[in-house]
Amino acid sequence: MTTIKRMTRREALKNLGLLATGAFLLGSSDVLTSCSSDNGKKRIVFYFTGSGNSLYVAKHLSEKPLSIPQVLQGDQFEFEADEIGFVFPDYQGKAPSIVQEFVQKVKLKADYMFTIITYGMDNCLVTELWEQYAAQYGIKFDYINVVLMQDVYLTMFDQDQQRTLAAEKDEEIHIIRRVEDINSQRKWIYEFTPEQHQRGEMLMNMVSRNPIYPITSQALLRVDRNLCVGCGTCVDVCPKKCYSFGSQGITNTGDCAYCLACANNCPQKAIKLVREANPNARYRHPKITLQEIVRSNRQHG
Repeated sequence: MTTIKRMTRREALKNLGLLATGAFLLGSSDVLTSCSSDNGKKRIVFYFTGSGNSLYVAKHLSEKPLSIPQVLQGDQFEFEADEIGFVFPDYQGKAPSIVQEFVQKVKLKADYMFTIITYGMDNCLVTELWEQYAAQYGIKFDYINVVLMQDVYLTMFDQDQQRTLAAEKDEEIHIIRRVEDINSQRKWIYEFTPEQHQRGEMLMNMVSRNPIYPITSQALLRVDRNLCVGCGTCVDVCPKKCYSFGSQGITNTGDCAYCLACANNCPQKAIKLVREANPNARYRHPKITLQEIVRSNRQHG
């Protein structure tokens, strides 16, 4: 009589990580080489994502947008097209550090340059500060706009509560309008009202007095070894190679991108922030898969 060995939950979750890795390897050949054309124009879209929000927007603009962490692994930093764009999340009024690093390295040539920035609670002068930052490196944008989506800042927001509010934000309508603007090559930079500017300056002053990043992974995050099954998802989704397998299992160290992809995508919720609103609530955009996050950020293999 044949005995069937049952797979434990821990073994199943570990295999989940292996499946994500396999999916990445099967589809990774076009990560750095693809761009899409719209209305006969060659368009390149660069993006950075941790929760999937910015990737979801980028996919509206290009069939195969290019992951900034993946481009940074290569040796091609000169790009030319009719249209070149960026999509990334607002990090306390600034572009994520990995996007800033990318801008410092690349040389871009296009007749039309655009950016879409995703945000949750407040866009905090981000369009103005991004325009100024990019200009330092010779990049001039024709169009910069924002899209309001679920706020995934785990330190402050309970994702279960945020999920109930997400439907009220009409993100799909806002995305479509931004896409229409870009397809028509509209020239426009999001402008703040005097009241918004005053609020933004207040928030930025608060941020400058209490900066959160740059920060190290070990200062921000910890691995709950009672929950961790060693599936390796955190290793695969981290764009800064902060996670690795060691004698003690999964360990984390090094400069953190603050994308929280590790915490939001861990199937066991074993990655915890030092301080957070609800350690049992996590988020990934409902139309973005774990495999897509792995393909976007994986830095090994």
